[in-house]
Amino acid sequence: MTSHLPLNALRAFEVAARTGSFSNAAREMGVSSAAISQQVKLLEEFWGKTLFIRQGNRISLTEAGQSAYPQLGQSMERLSELSDKMRRVDQKKRLVLSAPESVVETWLAPKLAVIRATSLSTSLEIKVENDPVDFARDKIDLRIFYGHDLYSDQKITPLFSDHLIAVASLAFITEHGDRLDLIRDNHLIHTDWGRDFATSPNWSAAFAADRIIDRNAGLRVQASSAARKFAEQGFGVALIPERMVRESLQSKLLVKLQMPAIPMKHDYLIAHSKRLEGNHAVQTIIQALKG
Repeated sequence: MTSHLPLNALRAFEVAARTGSFSNAAREMGVSSAAISQQVKLLEEFWGKTLFIRQGNRISLTEAGQSAYPQLGQSMERLSELSDKMRRVDQKKRLVLSAPESVVETWLAPKLAVIRATSLSTSLEIKVENDPVDFARDKIDLRIFYGHDLYSDQKITPLFSDHLIAVASLAFITEHGDRLDLIRDNHLIHTDWGRDFATSPNWSAAFAADRIIDRNAGLRVQASSAARKFAEQGFGVALIPERMVRESLQSKLLVKLQMPAIPMKHDYLIAHSKRLEGNHAVQTIIQALKG
């Protein structure tokens, strides 16, 4: 016989005593009636007391069982209250929102401004990182990403579509003009999102087919947020998703050049664990980011 308190047996006894039968206890605990009977027998052997009088499928508490049950029931109730308390604490933990650098540095904060006055804004952790991310290892609740299928095992929600526009600082336009067709190759800022993306903003799509762009001329950066910063400083003309430069356009740090907008091939998406599908805070964040 084990010298350690048989916790499973204690629970089986408590549920059987409370529900009035081994079969009811079995249904509540998701096991067989035989398993409940075996656990109760183990506890009886451990205590050296008979806890139930067995009459066919019916059971009733012995005097020893009647003596043990009230305290055990109260203890189980306190344990349940403790569990509920700890689960509530866990539910109040910070939500972790992961996003690429350009998303965080350009449009994320303005989009989340609608939740600034709520407690949710102080219960959010923003992680800046490139794809791919590991939801389980890094304890990520939500991930914003652009146009790939790395997170197909998560719940995916489209956020928005975007298009590319040409922007430059007012000082640059004053010096070089606002006619895109007259901008030299060495004044074009190229953005290369890296090998994780099938496409990146490409100046060739902005010009007539008879103009061949020298991609070795001009400045090259690896993030749209960097392209925006260098354009604001007058380094040249950048081709950037429109949503990432809205604030710069409104504050006159950048000016939009005349050019037909170039639709981006993919949507911006957000992924989250399927277990969070009904989570109110998660849905509030998604609604704030959409559109």
